[in-house]
Amino acid sequence: MSPLIAAGDDGTLAALLALVRVVGYVGFVTMVGTTFFLTWLWPQGRVRRVFWHLLLAGAILCFIASALLPLLDARAGWSSYGGREGASVLARMGLTCIVFAFGARLPVYAHTLWVPISLWQLALIGTYVLGSDAWEGPWMAVKVVAATAHLGATAVWLGGLLTLAAVLIPGTDLSFLPGVLPRFGVLVRVSVVTLVVSGLLHALAIAGGLRELVDSDYGTVLLMKMVVLGAMLLLGSAGRRYAVRLARRPVTDTRGRTRPSSAQAAAVAVGAEFALAVGVLTATAVLVNLAPAV
Repeated sequence: MSPLIAAGDDGTLAALLALVRVVGYVGFVTMVGTTFFLTWLWPQGRVRRVFWHLLLAGAILCFIASALLPLLDARAGWSSYGGREGASVLARMGLTCIVFAFGARLPVYAHTLWVPISLWQLALIGTYVLGSDAWEGPWMAVKVVAATAHLGATAVWLGGLLTLAAVLIPGTDLSFLPGVLPRFGVLVRVSVVTLVVSGLLHALAIAGGLRELVDSDYGTVLLMKMVVLGAMLLLGSAGRRYAVRLARRPVTDTRGRTRPSSAQAAAVAVGAEFALAVGVLTATAVLVNLAPAV
């Protein structure tokens, strides 16, 4: 029994586990999304302090949540730090510490360090896949590839949204938008296709077939996740159209005469899309508990 939850309080334990998973996912998404944004979307040479704040916040959330998860495991307690799941948690905590050590330099050197950053991102994603049900039961190879692609697409999209909102909120200098938004739009489209395909493949492999998926609680929560994802796409499309209109203004206009409220309105739209993304992350945390036995 978990050393942090009294025996018999399964409902509280399940809710707490889901909450901790969501917190960990938010931290993970923030770290991977921010580093991806800096490496591939943000203009080289422009450094803003908000990037370091995002990385630090993401690292703190991910580290704390990762440390708590084994302690909340009702089946094994302290011994859950061992085994495959425990090893994945410890590896994730170690990779997160890299942000504490070198994160302040990443906004400056992200473009030149894209190889080690990409390897670090892949390793961090791998810790979640290693500790998941993708390594169990039939169709293991399909589940591992689908889970890796799904987590990566989620992180770069949602983390990119959060980073974009963070740089829009100050709002008076929007000269970066013409270069960033077109590439971010391509990223969103690729991420959505990847999420839909990988999510469906992984769900079918976990449930054991289409009929089993439809008839299960797992399938119901997955449907809820897809509804929230659709709402995100609609809201995000409106927010990006508004931001594109800002981006098409002359650079002198965006630098000199754009009202802060205009940029903040775009930031609110992007931020609302990210808020809906927390619903997707919550559904993901619930799906972990509802996955059918294999």
